[in-house]
Amino acid sequence: MNGRISYRGPATIDGVLIPNVQLREKASGSGPRTWEGRSSFRVAEAPEGFGLAPGGPVAIELADGRRGDVLVRNVSFDGRRWTIDFTGTGPAPR
Repeated sequence: MNGRISYRGPATIDGVLIPNVQLREKASGSGPRTWEGRSSFRVAEAPEGFGLAPGGPVAIELADGRRGDVLVRNVSFDGRRWTIDFTGTGPAPR
């Protein structure tokens, strides 16, 4: 595998279009690479049907059609913004 995945843009997670997702892949020595992501958006930007909860795995599809699976680690709300943290399960979307 050459290069690491780095993505910023919309993605569909568990069937819900999330407006701003960031993904990054991390090298881990000689072992397999891991990848993770985050999204944060204001209440007014919450997508229709938004109701993700920790768990999974659930499907993620990037705007360009690449796909993978993620575990939703955390969904939080600070009174103004929703934040979703997730970890990839298996290969990063290619």
